[in-house]
Amino acid sequence: MASGTNLAGWTGPEVIAACRAAYNVYRRAKTESYRAYFAANPQLKANDHAYKAKDLEAALPDGWGGLATQLPRSERHRHCLSGNSSQILALGLLGAGAKLDPWLNWLWNALGPIPPAAGQLPDVRFEYTLKPQVLDERPRQTSIDFWASDSAVLLCVEAKWTEAGIGACGCGKAAAAIGNCAEKVRKRSAYSSTAKNAFALPDRRDGKPCPLSFTYQAVRNVAASQALAGPGRDAVFGLIYDAENPYFAGCGSWPGWPVALHATLDEAGSPVRFASVSWQELLPLLPLDQPAAAWASAKHGLHRAHV
Repeated sequence: MASGTNLAGWTGPEVIAACRAAYNVYRRAKTESYRAYFAANPQLKANDHAYKAKDLEAALPDGWGGLATQLPRSERHRHCLSGNSSQILALGLLGAGAKLDPWLNWLWNALGPIPPAAGQLPDVRFEYTLKPQVLDERPRQTSIDFWASDSAVLLCVEAKWTEAGIGACGCGKAAAAIGNCAEKVRKRSAYSSTAKNAFALPDRRDGKPCPLSFTYQAVRNVAASQALAGPGRDAVFGLIYDAENPYFAGCGSWPGWPVALHATLDEAGSPVRFASVSWQELLPLLPLDQPAAAWASAKHGLHRAHV
């Protein structure tokens, strides 16, 4: 039975059961808000969809269409033009913030306390894809939503918005529920060692829910952070989330992903530090211009005055 704030006390089906009803209400409300936004701004809307932008420039803040060049075509999510897209929310807000303050002081402050930067401009990238050999991943590799690196700190940020959780594996719910994991996943030793050493998760057992399945994206991000940082640099896994999303805010006995990840990684003595902040908390720290701030408010309901 699910219990506590540590992920070891939960399974994927238990998290879903705790959040399902509240999440369905939340997701419907979000989708309706995007329908209303595009109805009020028909010049931005796709002809064949009620809450999707006609192109990437139309999905971004006014005057910030150039940010599209930072998002490789091969890494653009299938539904990135949807109003519900966390990828475009991150590109619009983090991209504008990084242009207006490339030192990223706002991000370090938001995620603090984390190790200080080295006093040099960090290298910033969106959807940074690991080389196959980093985590022995083939045919597909882990991609970091927002990556910032200098000589002292490697920061890997996962950006979430309306998603139903942190991101599960692709084995499927039925297979994950009985630990029938794909052989290619079982062979990735970096995943299993990170799940054991950084998260203190139990081993997979035939016939039992796989502990790696529902923590999959978090485990991959921690493994990637540690591998990319290497010796001599601090590694930080950061999470930015919607404070209204039940999977992240918590629902019933489920504490929410930020609380669960903090408890799990701290108790396990993870070599990678974890830090989290909601979009609502981050917004007043972002150095946005008026068009970007207006976009956050009108399109996404993120109002600085309400934080």
